[in-house]
Amino acid sequence: MNKRHFTRLALAAAAACAFALPASANQTFRLTIASSHPPALPWVGLMSTLFVPEVNKRVEALGKGYKIEWREAYSGQLYKMNATLSSVAEGVADIGWVFASLEAAKMPLAQFTTVTPFTTDDVRIVLDIANEMNEKVPALKAEWDRNNLVFLGASGVDTYHLFTKAPVRSYDDLKGRKISAPGSIGLWLRGSGAVAVDGSLTSYYTDIQTGVSEGTISIATGILPNKIYEVAPYVTTVNIGAVYNGGMAMNKDSFAKLPPEVQKIVKDVGLLYSKTLGETLMQRYEGALKTMAEVGAKQNPPVTITPLPAAEREKWVRTLPNLAGDWAKSNASRGPAADVVKTYMEALRARGVKPARDWDREL
Repeated sequence: MNKRHFTRLALAAAAACAFALPASANQTFRLTIASSHPPALPWVGLMSTLFVPEVNKRVEALGKGYKIEWREAYSGQLYKMNATLSSVAEGVADIGWVFASLEAAKMPLAQFTTVTPFTTDDVRIVLDIANEMNEKVPALKAEWDRNNLVFLGASGVDTYHLFTKAPVRSYDDLKGRKISAPGSIGLWLRGSGAVAVDGSLTSYYTDIQTGVSEGTISIATGILPNKIYEVAPYVTTVNIGAVYNGGMAMNKDSFAKLPPEVQKIVKDVGLLYSKTLGETLMQRYEGALKTMAEVGAKQNPPVTITPLPAAEREKWVRTLPNLAGDWAKSNASRGPAADVVKTYMEALRARGVKPARDWDREL
């Protein structure tokens, strides 16, 4: 063997060994984490106050010299609410909150709680089931994968109520009114005679103030920090239900660049984020309604909180068309939508929930 040939073999062997070695000590990973919504909202705030520091803590505890340098960009600094999925999928952010409720075209099966309203107001149960289903239902996992995303942990919101410029004393009072609702949440107005106006927590105040809409179906934990009660002081508690609305996700290409042990940390902390979010929302919910009433007592008109009478709520429940059945039929070619509804409803009952309407039995 001549010297030149030996040298080439030695260099090749050295390169192969280097390739096989784990990520080098003191390696730094630069990641951008972002959201279209502000940190005042629990599902965004916990990204900064829990997810980022907990990942850092666990990565440091590995003792391998890994470090993550974060760029945090919330409140729509990088993208708006209509681009949460595409921005993470395309790498504008490495990790972000994906608002699946606005992505029915790309994530049709993720809408399963939207088409099953009036089931439970316990968001902890909803998120527990959503995390389980995103791991165990192949069709749901495939939706994230198809969009170049790695699911980290489910997000959701507390139970929905009505917040309007004028009182709503009965279900019939909705007829003819323009009511803001995000994406597919507008389905809940079908049969009422109300007109659904697309929007989000970042647009409701201006929309109601300028007459684009006359109120919104929304959540107390979102209405309070955005002060929407100032323009929609009549709060009608309906308990339409808590909803799974998407979750934290990571760009697949960015995820693949992390060492396996760091990947595991990111996913584990994603589930911790989801569980903490459920607990946080339940704690903040009652406080949000109480605070609204207190701070809105001196405005004109003052904030008034009134429950929708039980008979009127039941009328709403029964007047809704077969949302789950219609949805399952329209998505039959895109995945096992009917099976997703059945899995969800059975999981609710297994946790002691008694739905006001058994959507899976109408499929």
